[in-house]
Amino acid sequence: MKAVPVAAAPPSNVGDIQHAIDMIVAWSTRNDVYQEAMRRAKCGLPQGPVWLLVRLSKSEPIRLSELAAALGVDNSTLTPQAQRLERAGLIARKPDPCDRRAALLHVTRTGRAVLARLHKTRAGMFDEILAGWPECDRAQAAEVLTRLAGQLESWILDRTP
Repeated sequence: MKAVPVAAAPPSNVGDIQHAIDMIVAWSTRNDVYQEAMRRAKCGLPQGPVWLLVRLSKSEPIRLSELAAALGVDNSTLTPQAQRLERAGLIARKPDPCDRRAALLHVTRTGRAVLARLHKTRAGMFDEILAGWPECDRAQAAEVLTRLAGQLESWILDRTP
């Protein structure tokens, strides 16, 4: 019996996309990159509390337990970070109108100012990195990465209890 040639699978860019995301995550989570951003923003918070502050700002007001569930972590992971942010005046608690025994966390005006400085600093760092890119490439990258981020967020939300 004569062997029938098997058609080659079409090329896939999934590996390239995965590698690019891995590199972006590696860059954005490097300690030296984080320290440089904090230096430029004149902020001394550790990464954990900053990570929580950013996520809280996108979900507030919210119970700590709900935020932990949405992030896929245990309450005990977020509690010390939330306490640190509260002591620094960056977040505050207010009674949950649906359950007075519970508290909702929200970002304070001071916390928003810190986030604005951090956002501006990180944007400046990206602007330096992309300085040689033509505007059309920047626009295309923004469009594609925004679409990918939306799909990743949907994937997470579909799996959140």
